[in-house]
Amino acid sequence: MDAVPGEAYIECYRISLEIAAMRFLTSVVFIAAAGLMAAPASAQYGQKVERTQAEIALEQATQNLEKDRAGRTEAIKACGTKDYEACTKLGDYYRKGWGGMQDYKLAGEAYRKACNGKNAAGCASLAYLTNKGDGVEQDLAQSRLLYKKSCDLGEVSGCAGYGNMVFAGKGGAKNVAEGTRILQSACDDGYKWACDRITGLAAYDPNDDTWERLKDGAGR
Repeated sequence: MDAVPGEAYIECYRISLEIAAMRFLTSVVFIAAAGLMAAPASAQYGQKVERTQAEIALEQATQNLEKDRAGRTEAIKACGTKDYEACTKLGDYYRKGWGGMQDYKLAGEAYRKACNGKNAAGCASLAYLTNKGDGVEQDLAQSRLLYKKSCDLGEVSGCAGYGNMVFAGKGGAKNVAEGTRILQSACDDGYKWACDRITGLAAYDPNDDTWERLKDGAGR
């Protein structure tokens, strides 16, 4: 009589194991089926799934953003150690909105620090902001002085900006001959904007061979 309850217990245990196994298999099948339904038909047959242009563009944009964020962080640290070239780069990050929010005021501060450290490109960029009044108080006379400082430090874009202001009489006395000379020098150094500006200001000398040299690449 004692064996009957034991056999019944074993039978019940066996049945419960079978039920558990069936539930497990059902779950596996359901998960697999869901995966197949979610995957594109081409993937089900082992074919390569092409990414859309939007997905590729998003990935590239994300990578560029991460790169710019890292660059901005590095520039902040380097500028803090009086690396004035890094201060100019930091100003570019702020002015162009690379790696974070666009901030002309912070850009101006970074460029000013660079210019005070005699970084020619920093002076030219600060002159540009001062000319436009972006992030700093608009002051044409100060912009002209900053462009001249940049030019004296050897920045060709600064020379172009200074020559343009001298030619047009912005921020100081007008001197067409001197402005033309400075612009021509910047053009000779390969700064295309200065060449275009000379033409636009009707200061083009047809007897000068600068244009041919630029076309041939000899003036760059």
